[in-house]
Amino acid sequence: MTIHAIILSFIVATLLGAIYHLLRGGSLRRLGLYIFAANISFFLGHGFSELVHWQLIRLGSINLFPAILATILGLLLTTALAGQEPVKERTPSKRRKRSK
Repeated sequence: MTIHAIILSFIVATLLGAIYHLLRGGSLRRLGLYIFAANISFFLGHGFSELVHWQLIRLGSINLFPAILATILGLLLTTALAGQEPVKERTPSKRRKRSK
């Protein structure tokens, strides 16, 4: 892979992670988790497809279809393993009484 393909791969994977977060929702921490998982699984999918010579849809030197498929599977697995986010209970705010 050339440096241009690596940069494009990071952009595509980050975009996929951000879109997944947009659809799924969650905190800023989850956004970071989804983007990290998307990048790792994108490169693993591309690398695996290079090993088995599976070249369905290519974008330059990137095996796009296997990489996107691995990214989707990686994001779903990440969501399943991470579980639900803990819900913070809102405590009633204590208002100060104004002295007259």
